[in-house]
Formats: sequence, structure tokens, C-alpha cells
Amino acid sequence: RQPAEALAVMFSTTTVSVTAFGRIVWSCIQMGVSDIDDCSFMTIEGEDGIPIIQMNLRKRDLDERWGGFILQIGEDSIL
Repeated sequence: RQPAEALAVMFSTTTVSVTAFGRIVWSCIQMGVSDIDDCSFMTIEGEDGIPIIQMNLRKRDLDERWGGFILQIGEDSIL
């Protein structure tokens, strides 16, 4: 377990990565392309000290549907 304050989310147009203490611990490829200027996250302490990450992503082309969110998760959860 990591404290919620140690977690961060990095966004690119096609990937999302979660870091703990600055090291990538999880990443995925998105089904669509997001507008990285309109992406945000929040971390909070969950039950038993397990952190919860809430992410908000806006699709770059608002006329297209996501068709799902995650295309692929990296090996060992890291791309």
C-alpha cells in the first residue's frame, strides 16, 4: 500500500500512467484520444488505507464515442 499523497497520474493523448513516489507502477493504452489539457485526477485514502484514484478525461473528438476505455494494459501493468 502507498499513501494517497504519493500517487500521481500522467496523461498523454493515448496513454494513462499511475506513479507512486515518481515511479510508474501502472499504465494503459486508451481506446481513443484524449484532450490532455482537460484531464485531471484526485487521490483519496480509501478503506483500510488503500488509495482511490479518480480520473477525469475528456475525449479530444467529442463527436466520437470511446467504444470502451482501455485498449491494452502493459505487461505487469506497465507498458
